[in-house]
Amino acid sequence: MSNEALQETNNKALGTAAGTFPIVTLPDGRKVPTGTVGALLVNIKAFDEGFDEGSEEDRVRLELAIRSAIPTLHKIGMFDLFAPDEWFSQSSTGRSLVGQLAKDYIA
Repeated sequence: MSNEALQETNNKALGTAAGTFPIVTLPDGRKVPTGTVGALLVNIKAFDEGFDEGSEEDRVRLELAIRSAIPTLHKIGMFDLFAPDEWFSQSSTGRSLVGQLAKDYIA
């Protein structure tokens, strides 16, 4: 997913206007959309709340949004701070999904 597409996904998850969270350049020159961590938290919560009662379409949409955030989270060092195994949780299916997707991405 492009930075622009992830930026759009982040703004939708956070309920903000397009472009509210800009794409910034890291010191090493890589570009990342801001708002990715906040959007991830919103999407994890929605995934957890809707896992039992939500539609399959909602689950797939949220899983795609979470999956799309993984490369950016890796770029900014999220999985250096919180290793993929630390994301696994018996009480949060969404957190566990992040952990599994991160393990798969990093492998």
